[in-house]
Amino acid sequence: MRRFVLAVVLFALVVVGVGEFSSGPAVAAEKRSADAILGSPIYSQGDAERYARKQGCTKYIMQTIPIYYDMAPRRNIAPDVLVAQAIVETGCGRYGGDSRPWNMAGIKKGGIVGDEPRDFERPDSAREGVRMHINHMAAYTGKKPIGEPHDRYYDARAAQQNRGYWVRRISQLGSGVWATDPNYARAIRGHLNGM
Repeated sequence: MRRFVLAVVLFALVVVGVGEFSSGPAVAAEKRSADAILGSPIYSQGDAERYARKQGCTKYIMQTIPIYYDMAPRRNIAPDVLVAQAIVETGCGRYGGDSRPWNMAGIKKGGIVGDEPRDFERPDSAREGVRMHINHMAAYTGKKPIGEPHDRYYDARAAQQNRGYWVRRISQLGSGVWATDPNYARAIRGHLNGM
């Protein structure tokens, strides 16, 4: 009987140990509410792609969607939220403001407060633009960057630390935290609801 109990205990330890040391993802995705930024996506990559096509989004959005769904979960940031935000920030990939392609979120260079085209980051590729956007959101949410972050990451992180809290909800992004537009969060959620 003692051998049986010992075998059961050893088996349980092996099962628990295998689960803890498996080669799965580094961060387990959390289920998220409709206003949450962190956690697993509510809308699939296919949902996001169908919605973006329906909205007439350009290649600057379409090429980034699979990259968002690949990279954002590494920091437990919901990729559908970032896609919706990129649609808002870039005008469906048309870049009507001062920001230029592949800057998916209107991110300025570190230390810059101006609004001239030269003041904005200019990533070389879709992948770099998405990584920069994820890292920028990571600065606001208290997450570590993926690779070497852009200079503005440090400015955004310091500003958020000075505010005394990490952003967790889409509704926290307006009113001067990420954007000054009081309808900013509503615009992001509108695109999410369309997905």
